[in-house]
Amino acid sequence: MTDVTARTDTTAPAGGAVDTTMTPRPDMAAGASADGADDTSPLTARVERRLREGRSWAEQRSRSASETIRAHPLRSSLGAVGVGVVLGMLLRR
Repeated sequence: MTDVTARTDTTAPAGGAVDTTMTPRPDMAAGASADGADDTSPLTARVERRLREGRSWAEQRSRSASETIRAHPLRSSLGAVGVGVVLGMLLRR
């Protein structure tokens, strides 16, 4: 498996915590090998397709929820309060 990330900064910031930010390495971009040939496997292609489909599904659901909330703000707010009360009661026990 090809390592596509590398630590960019191992020095501790002012707060003393170590920066764990991972950034893609340009020389090891997804789908590229050391000789520049495309080494995308069928499994990688399927995973990327499923990720695109999942992202599209989530965006559609987000738009739908947003439209419903805008169309029925009071009902949506009361529903959210109800869910919060029920969760609060369950977590309190």
